[in-house]
Amino acid sequence: MSRVVDGPGFRIRFDDEPGYLRAHVFDGTDSLDVSLAMWRMLGEECRVRAATRLLMLEELRATVDTADIDPIINTMIDAGLREVRIAFVELLDDIQGNEVAETLCLERGIIVRIFSEEDTARRWLLYGD
Repeated sequence: MSRVVDGPGFRIRFDDEPGYLRAHVFDGTDSLDVSLAMWRMLGEECRVRAATRLLMLEELRATVDTADIDPIINTMIDAGLREVRIAFVELLDDIQGNEVAETLCLERGIIVRIFSEEDTARRWLLYGD
């Protein structure tokens, strides 16, 4: 099943895949407000579908400041995403900023890894390192 949901300043396409939920976030510009809304929506979708694995592809223009990472992580925790293994694929250009966020997430109990392409992310998500 596939469906597209409009968020505040972006869209998410959700696809059920064998063993995980795939979410492609697109059609927007990243900001603190966009990131907070996006992670709330992703957490809710994982909860509703009882998904324990999330392959998230982000295709948004711009990026959030590193100073905004902490409130984003708090939102991820509040959204229940400590219970979900997350493979995050950066489709545009903010790998370095997301690597900082990955480290901070891991320190706070969120299992996440950043990737630049989907196949490697899917392999890690399903089979581990």
